Amino acid sequence: MFAFIAASAAILLTPGPTNTLLAAGGATLPLRKAFLLPLAEALGYGLAVSGFFLMARGLQDRPEAFVAVKLAAAAWLVYAAVTLWRTRLDAGGHPPRLAFGRVLATTLVNPKALLVGVVFIPQQPFSGALAWIGAYAGLSILAGIGWVFLGSLLPGRLQRHSYKGAALVLTGFSLAAVASAVAS
Repeated sequence: MFAFIAASAAILLTPGPTNTLLAAGGATLPLRKAFLLPLAEALGYGLAVSGFFLMARGLQDRPEAFVAVKLAAAAWLVYAAVTLWRTRLDAGGHPPRLAFGRVLATTLVNPKALLVGVVFIPQQPFSGALAWIGAYAGLSILAGIGWVFLGSLLPGRLQRHSYKGAALVLTGFSLAAVASAVAS
């Protein structure tokens, strides 16, 4: 379990689409409300890792299913990038409820969930995997709080551009997902 926790912590601290949104939330929302976003991340990872764990055996012989998952993730990331780019901070930014939903949806298609559900958790009955999934979700809350706090530390002049910066980063992740799907 120690190796699982160490590997999980390492990937949760690695910049990615969910972490980008968490940092943007920390930069643009009141901190008290932004600190709710890691709960969306944990819920998303709990659902996604569970789903990928359950589908792992059936997908092993169907590589096209992994391609479809990557393309769906890329499509979501493009959509999230476009909506973030169009959001004006001077118009009040996006409400916390919308930020929560965006973090949840992005986490559901985050490639990290696929990695954890298919590679990190040993194949076993689902009831045995629940402890692993719970540990990952718990760790994601801790890492998420760190990303929100990091975003809150951005200087004011950079906070104004956090949505546009996050949109560019999400576009990059979308392109990487498409490239990975095409290479499969």
